[in-house]
Amino acid sequence: MENLYRIPQKIIALGLLFFFFSCSQDETANSDLQTNESQSFTAKMSTEKFNVFKGPEVTLGYGKVRSWVSVNKNGSPYEIGIEITPEAFKNLTVENDKKAPPEGSTIVVPLHLKAKQATPFDHIGLNWNPHGHEPEHIFDVPHFDIHFYMISVEEQMAIPAWSTETDAWFNSYPPIGYLPADYITPPGAGTAEAEMGKHWIPANLGAYLPFSKIMIYGTFNGKFIFIEPMVTLEYFLSNSDFSSTYSQPDFFVKSGNYPTKYNIYHDQATGNTYVTLSEFVWRTPTPYK
Repeated sequence: MENLYRIPQKIIALGLLFFFFSCSQDETANSDLQTNESQSFTAKMSTEKFNVFKGPEVTLGYGKVRSWVSVNKNGSPYEIGIEITPEAFKNLTVENDKKAPPEGSTIVVPLHLKAKQATPFDHIGLNWNPHGHEPEHIFDVPHFDIHFYMISVEEQMAIPAWSTETDAWFNSYPPIGYLPADYITPPGAGTAEAEMGKHWIPANLGAYLPFSKIMIYGTFNGKFIFIEPMVTLEYFLSNSDFSSTYSQPDFFVKSGNYPTKYNIYHDQATGNTYVTLSEFVWRTPTPYK
């Protein structure tokens, strides 16, 4: 199998990454998500009231992106994701536009403390690929990679480029059962990315073609470290709604509430676009033997 990701030039110092952060502070809002049109379409189907906790706004092109999480009165998560303003999609494919995010660079989208407490996730890494990436005729269209990381920003940014010296870190996988059985990755340098890790795709890749959206898993040094919805710009601009379960591991190293569904939806009232994870299930730990 060909390398699914070419190695982008995206080594950005943490200080530069946080340059994207706006001066706005984390926000908390009490919302009845059943009646608030600007909130989750999945939450609207619930009769409960949720607390919504928002992370700081981050600049994305001409617009903004921010994270948020909704939790019930017991602190259990209902949904977590990002909110993208419509201006963020402006001129993304225009060559040399000064406001377009650098190709392949990681924009760190921080999570509110409540999101870190209620879910396994530490932060979100947003990557814009205006020309897509390998392999050709599959992922070589403009799209976003949206990594929900379970490691810190510092750990993520310390992941090196693949080389013969670092191969063992990229190709040391979790034991059988700690990743979905129907996900695969090629050996060697294939899908090994600096500042990301090793990427895993569904074995039945043809079922997701032509590519518009897909769920990816990620590992590094023997650990499961992220899940990654990949979504094309064309799909975002279609203002379509989507919701689907995705394959799950049999075992989890750490206990916690893990999502089982990912969603993409458009709010007609605000023009905002959402990519979220939902339908959390409590997992008990099964440590490696």
